[in-house]
Order: sequence, then structure tokens, then C-alpha cells
Amino acid sequence: MFLGFYWLRNFYHDAYDYGYELFRGITKNPNWLLMRKLGRFGAVRSLIHRFRSRASVIARFSGESAFPETAPETVVQSLVKDGIYLGLNLPPDLREDIITYAKQYPCYGDRKPEYGFHYTRKREAQQWYHRAFVTAHYFNTVENCPAIERLTQDPTLLSIAAEYLGTEPVLISSQLWWSFATEASLHARRKAAQLFHYDLDDYRFIKFFFYLTNVDSLTGAHACIQGTHRRKRFAHEWVRKRFRDSEIVETYGIDKLVTVCGNAGFGFAEDTLCFHKGMPPIRHDRLMLQIEFATHDYKMQSDQVDPQSLYVYSAYLKSDRALDRIVD
Repeated sequence: MFLGFYWLRNFYHDAYDYGYELFRGITKNPNWLLMRKLGRFGAVRSLIHRFRSRASVIARFSGESAFPETAPETVVQSLVKDGIYLGLNLPPDLREDIITYAKQYPCYGDRKPEYGFHYTRKREAQQWYHRAFVTAHYFNTVENCPAIERLTQDPTLLSIAAEYLGTEPVLISSQLWWSFATEASLHARRKAAQLFHYDLDDYRFIKFFFYLTNVDSLTGAHACIQGTHRRKRFAHEWVRKRFRDSEIVETYGIDKLVTVCGNAGFGFAEDTLCFHKGMPPIRHDRLMLQIEFATHDYKMQSDQVDPQSLYVYSAYLKSDRALDRIVD
């Protein structure tokens, strides 16, 4: 009985995700939808990459880097082999600037522009909105946070991206978000990317992640299955969905599972065509930054939102609707 209910619930959520992706692609960008359907298959990705022009000499990016000791060639070798590279550490000044930004600017519960609040007011905001948020994202981060903008232009990160992508990298998103230590339904965990899945943001793409809080296995560690960006079971290519831990580990082996822990400032590069997930925080909330480059921008990943559409809860207002409109 329980297994039947579990299967029906998962089937419903899978069908909903499929329908939403279809609707979003048809109404916003059919080329993105086509990529999402064809890009699941490694043979298609390889064929498209082969026929796309590759510059004989990858552009050399100059300027001061936040990662002067990092050799792009070493990072790319690890990405090609395993799909992940660990050890891109943020300088303390950049780390603190981003943390300060996260304290001063509002975040938005479950990535909804109408559920804004300052992190220090999370409990009050959840009571006001009558919701327990699993995540909260910041919008317009490149425009509002010089430290994040600097990272999107960092010559070392750009060199890694260019070599791995085989072409001039295109910045398609920066994401800064909290993952909260809270009880949540399976559906909420799915939406928060806390079940194993793989991304399809382009035929070829790369992401850089940085922890802004100390992270261990109880505080939202990132988990990745090495090598699955190159090799997946055909059934996993054919059907994109969220998978149970047991299915992924049994299929690809516990030896391929990497759990990424580190102090605030610790970073890593990943091709998230690998199966991966964020582990639900238990002890305390996790703050994380992601910067993504690809070969083409379908305008579907950006955190840019019209400031006029954003609202934030304010504990200081005494009006019936304690919301502030954010204006430039």
C-alpha cells in the first residue's frame, strides 16, 4: 500500500515537472526546449560539439585573478575525467563582501519575487507569509554585488570555462541562495534540488560553486556521482527526473559518490551533467554561490528580475500589508 502511494506520488510530480518544462519551453524559448530534449543523449552532445567551430587558440584572459595559484589545465583535466574539481578557495575579502551583501539585501523565499525578506527576519517573514521556506534566492546579484561581478570576470575562471567548453564562455547565470535547515515535503525537496538529478542548461556548460558558510554532511553538503557526465545508463538519459539515493548509488557505485564539505570560502568546479544534489541541511542554514558559463545563453537561467516586481517583508511597517516595494 505504502509503496503504491509512493509510486503514484512520484509519478504525479514527474508528470508535473515534464508538463511545466514543456509549457515553459513552448512559451518562452522553443530552442531551449529542443536542447533539453536532445541534449540528454551523450551522442547528440558530442556531435553538436564536434560541428561547432572551435577556436584554434583559446582566448587568453588577462588581469588579476582571485585564484592565482590555480592551474586551469589541472582543473580541466579533472573535469573531463570526473566531472568535478575541488579546491577553488575564495580570498577572505571576497568571501566577506558576499556575506555582507547577503546580510544587507533581501532574499526571496523559494525563489518567488513576492516572498522577499532579510535573512535576519526569516522567522517573522515565514509567519507573515504563512510558509516554511526550504530555500531563498537573491536576485540581480551581478548588478548589486561587486564581489560577485568580479568573480564572473575572473581570468582564471574564464580560462577554465573556455578550455572546458572549447569556445568563448558565455555567462548565463549567477545564483546566490540559502538552503534552510527545516522539515520539508518530498515535493519541496525535489524543487530545491535536494534529490539526485542532472542539469541540462546547454549542450555544454560548467558551474563554479562556493560555500559562504561552513558546510559538512549535516549542514547541506553537495553530493556528486563522479564520471556520470560522460556515462549514464540509457534509461537515465531517456527519462530526466529526480532519483532516490539508493537507485543512483546501486547503479553507479558507492565509490563514485563524492560528498563535498568545506569551510566558508571553499569552492569547486563541476559539470552538473553529473548526477548531483544538495543534501538537506540539518544543523544550520547553508549559503552558497553558483556561477555558470555555457556556449549559448537561452535566457532561461538568469537571476535578473525587474526590481519593480520585487516585494520584501518589513517588520517595521505597521500597515495591513507589511511589504516594501524595492525601487532603484
